[in-house]
Amino acid sequence: MHRIALVSFCVFAASVPAVEWRVLHERDRDYVSFANVAQFYQFPNYTRVNGGVALRSDQRGIRAQAGRSELFINGVRFFTSFPVLSNDSDDLIAATDVSKIIEPVLRPSRIGGAQPIETVVLDPGHGGMDQGAANSWGSEKAFTLDVALRARDALSRAGFKVEMTRSSDISVPLEERVNFANRFTRAVFISIHFNSSTGGIGLETYTLAPDGTPSNASSENHPAANDMQWYPGNARDAANIALTAAVHASVLRQLRMNDRGIRHARFHVLRGMKIPALLLEGGFLSDPSEGQRIATPQFRQQLAEAIAQGVKVYNTAVNYRGNAPTFETARLQLPPHSRSIADPLSTDVPPAANGAATTIAIPGQ
Repeated sequence: MHRIALVSFCVFAASVPAVEWRVLHERDRDYVSFANVAQFYQFPNYTRVNGGVALRSDQRGIRAQAGRSELFINGVRFFTSFPVLSNDSDDLIAATDVSKIIEPVLRPSRIGGAQPIETVVLDPGHGGMDQGAANSWGSEKAFTLDVALRARDALSRAGFKVEMTRSSDISVPLEERVNFANRFTRAVFISIHFNSSTGGIGLETYTLAPDGTPSNASSENHPAANDMQWYPGNARDAANIALTAAVHASVLRQLRMNDRGIRHARFHVLRGMKIPALLLEGGFLSDPSEGQRIATPQFRQQLAEAIAQGVKVYNTAVNYRGNAPTFETARLQLPPHSRSIADPLSTDVPPAANGAATTIAIPGQ
């Protein structure tokens, strides 16, 4: 039931010696409250009204709605693995979605194993006999290659080494694309595509679905949507979502496209990746207006430059150690903790009875 009354309060983390994760076991999985999230990540303002919740500070914000599988971080749309729940006292978000989305997006510099990027592997979708989607202005295979070539130039100017799974109109099997990308260390992988669907418009970007979670791809033929097993790419879950968020936000900002969100999928080119990876759908060729816009060199140049800017933002964020970062969420000066919610909750927290609560103490500074 939606609550009509407005509930708000302030959280001052500096005034408390410790932060605890209060884990609630609901519907066979672990959840935490948004009030708990606000306290841990030091959002001074937490508001709950009419089934919605908002966490705000001067530079950051999170919004969500009970019953929906999505949240907005700094205005960017993320699809969660599980719906936001509501009870009498608060709205709840799955602990998995905190650890796999909120934590790496808000604190990218804490991602384990993240290294400075030396190489960007660009993967223009389709090619050869496989033209992908098409409209009266051209084919997906031609547009993706053009964007990749332009992005190669922009990334090279920024100081990155760039490799391409194809640089001409040839067919490259998916497995070869994965094997090629995995030859490189200190690298990231970006697969470039365009969409086609009746009524569809806007940008959507995919990262590998964490194991144990369903895919929320708008269309995914293989593997089956209920295949929730672990893949090698899941070793990079945190870096995957941080990279995806940086590139997706950069494209939205520069091209002002409809935000169809950051989604999870198990596409072949994402599953076997040993480096951070994403698949970008840069608009709908099937939409008359957007399809015509994609066909212009100006749009493809802007998209290429936005991709390059997103890579630079990610690289700065995950390697942030100084005082002048360019990525908003890297500016957080949070106190160190001996344990993050990104650590597996099940390690120290035994399964509780449905509705029961357990706590995890996290020492403050």
